[in-house]
Amino acid sequence: MKNWMTAECREGLVSIIVPCYNRAGIVEETLESAWRQTYRPVELIVVDDGSTDNSVAVISEWIHRKNNECDRDFSIKTISQENGGVSKARNTGLLACTGEYIQFVDSDDILHPEKLDIQVAALRQHKADFCVCNIRYFIESIESDNTIVDFFSRSHSFDDFPLAYPMHTNASLFKRSAIVAGGKWNTSLQVAEDFEFNFRLLCKGAKGIWLDQALVYVRKHKGAERLQAASLRKRYRSMYHGLAEMEMEAVESGRCTKKMLRNLGLRALMYYEHMKAESDDDLPDIFFSYAKNRVPPWRIALFLFRQRLWKPLWRRYYPKGPRDLVRGILARQ
Repeated sequence: MKNWMTAECREGLVSIIVPCYNRAGIVEETLESAWRQTYRPVELIVVDDGSTDNSVAVISEWIHRKNNECDRDFSIKTISQENGGVSKARNTGLLACTGEYIQFVDSDDILHPEKLDIQVAALRQHKADFCVCNIRYFIESIESDNTIVDFFSRSHSFDDFPLAYPMHTNASLFKRSAIVAGGKWNTSLQVAEDFEFNFRLLCKGAKGIWLDQALVYVRKHKGAERLQAASLRKRYRSMYHGLAEMEMEAVESGRCTKKMLRNLGLRALMYYEHMKAESDDDLPDIFFSYAKNRVPPWRIALFLFRQRLWKPLWRRYYPKGPRDLVRGILARQ
């Protein structure tokens, strides 16, 4: 692939890539979480994606302080570019990185201090191409408001991936070789770009390992504004194109199965359910047609029943999922 990263790297080095856009108030927390990793050596690459606030100044001041602490096994690179979106920023970071392992982290999220140590060891032990941990959502502080997302308990099979989606960008530590084979982040997708990126790596044969530990904190922004109708339409169209890209990648890799197509269709039904109350154009119908061509009618009916009735009831009584149910049963013994 022209103008793409090479397989050459520094053995054992982890490259942490942080795309940043207008995060002056919180980006320092993310950078500190990279600095506090117990693992070394680490290469931190911060890509400012055309911030209009004082993010660059905050990052520069933080780097100045850390340079005075003289950790030879922790290097820092900064890159500034015109605003092009998170996928373009990640690609810029990939072209600049030299690590054997690659960690993406968004500029508002926080890594557990032992994340890299634990996941590098798992990759080496299992000879895997990527390692996924669970995540914790938080709002104000990582000490409170925590909700665990359990990727470990989800299905990890290729065919189930479109529906189960047992990954998250920040939860994964990748071998460089897997990303070299998989290719760049798709800059044409505004949302669900990680969904398509990770699926493409699987299509190229990447093998993963999952850990039953929450090693990254993902920030949920309190009081986030609802998107305008025009912005919603762009996001939903991006989701549709992402599904189409994934289907094409599965076909080209020779890994397209009926079950995988069915699960892509069920994923389209999930998007349909989300957007039907928010979109006043034909987009919901486009997603429903996509699903109808890949999912038997009885499965569509069953899926929608679960989404509209069964799932809300389940969340009401067992908000933390299957483990909450098991704990409730054991408590009654």
